[in-house]
Amino acid sequence: MTLPIISRSSRRASWNIRKISNIAMPQRKIICKYGPTNSYIVSSPIGDVEIISCPKGLHSVKQVGDTDEYFSPDTGVNVDVKFQLYKDNGYTYKPAIQCLEWLQFYFKSSVDQLKIPLLCQSIFTEGSFTSTAQKVLTEKVLYGQTISYKNLAALCGNEKACRAVGMAMRNNPISFIVPCHRVITHSGHLGNYSGGHKNKIKQWLLTHENAIP
Repeated sequence: MTLPIISRSSRRASWNIRKISNIAMPQRKIICKYGPTNSYIVSSPIGDVEIISCPKGLHSVKQVGDTDEYFSPDTGVNVDVKFQLYKDNGYTYKPAIQCLEWLQFYFKSSVDQLKIPLLCQSIFTEGSFTSTAQKVLTEKVLYGQTISYKNLAALCGNEKACRAVGMAMRNNPISFIVPCHRVITHSGHLGNYSGGHKNKIKQWLLTHENAIP
């Protein structure tokens, strides 16, 4: 089953769905005020990635798996859809298609010129420090750059809020696109990723972006 994809220049992403049985997927739609969500699993050079989206934006982008214990990157793996929970074309949402294309560009080259996929505003708490930190990070810290927790806190208006920045990064629902992996310690150490459970992946991402040697 092949579904249409939004193209950028002459490049096109494929939306070929292959059913897989060894990945646990949610068994019901999550309803937000903008409509029901759908879940997708896509392959990538760093392992499978789960995308959850409603009609208006992404709810979650995260790697499948809780740790990097078996992390085995393979740059020969393409970003392609492996599974779509609800396969009706009406549930192949535009933000998910945008996310697929964004990930394809990310793992092949810089994505600075590629528009950020739509994010569902229901995942942000308006006016909260967490939402502010995540939005500032996405807007200010680009591909190939890093920023310290302290400096990100300062950009958010409170340079003493390093711990709050750390918590905002840990609770980030949109991996890669909201680039919490680019936040490092003030001393230059990489710091933790996903609560310290995926530090190998953080190092790989920053190396991929040429942000570290």
